[in-house]
Amino acid sequence: MSFERIIRALTVNIGVKIVSILFAIFLWLHVTAQQEENQSFRVPLVLASVPDSLTIIHEVPQFVEVTIRGSRSILIKLRLLGRLKATVDLSASKRGRVNIPLSSAILNLSEELDPRDVMVDNPKTLSLNFERVITQSVPVKVAYKGEIPQDVIIKGQPAVIPDKVNVRGAASIVSGISFLITEEIDVRGRKGKITQEVALQLGGRNFTVMPDKVLVEMELSKRAVRTLANVPPIFLQDDETIAYRYSPRTVSITIEGPEEVIKNIISDQISILLDITTKQPGTYHLQPEVKVPLGIEKFWLDIDAFEITILAPDSLRGRRHEKR
Repeated sequence: MSFERIIRALTVNIGVKIVSILFAIFLWLHVTAQQEENQSFRVPLVLASVPDSLTIIHEVPQFVEVTIRGSRSILIKLRLLGRLKATVDLSASKRGRVNIPLSSAILNLSEELDPRDVMVDNPKTLSLNFERVITQSVPVKVAYKGEIPQDVIIKGQPAVIPDKVNVRGAASIVSGISFLITEEIDVRGRKGKITQEVALQLGGRNFTVMPDKVLVEMELSKRAVRTLANVPPIFLQDDETIAYRYSPRTVSITIEGPEEVIKNIISDQISILLDITTKQPGTYHLQPEVKVPLGIEKFWLDIDAFEITILAPDSLRGRRHEKR
């Protein structure tokens, strides 16, 4: 048979042949769609109506695995358009552990499916542990990123607004929280007044915080160091007639703090106090009490102690007391 005769045979009554082929295909699809089979579904699990006074203190499965038997057409439609979900009503829950058997009743099935053709495979039982919910107020502390640079000073205490937040959750968790810390604040290369809103670090723990962000205000300054020389001590004494000798006559004090404070300090603002009110005649090595203006962060003297000799009245022989 030649090629032309083959083509002629195929094209005779071609419309009827095409209709016949399409009808056969539709008939095959219809028959196939009515065949019943089992299919597995992974359905989102929803816990509904949990009492406000209770909370679950452990991880809960997010999905339920089920097997559904039905016609292929219904199962395909269910998979594409059904939006299945499994809802467990917990409105009657009480404190403690409860085991809830899971069945087809938790699924939002269409009327086309018989609940008897639905089987919950995993988990078959939902085990939940309920605990009492409490709320307590805890202070907030500021956390810094890395170490604070040596040339940076945080003036005073940072202001946290609000300085306390309400923590709500399971009693076993919340009762152990004494404070919360902010997300880390980077102060490197910054100067002057800073106002920044930061979230709180929860560390993955299962509780809620209100508010979950705070405002941190602080003032940063450049660190400065300065030495003041020839500062004399001040003696504290009840009897002005007491004679004494002391060494050294003056000391140097090194102060450290914010640059704008340190550069304006003068010697007269610093007091180096030596208390001899209760001392009897003799030689002593006394550590002074040092008082500096507000804002100075650190200070140190170039000596550890003064050597002081208090003279006995008999040695004076009518002379006035001497300080030399």
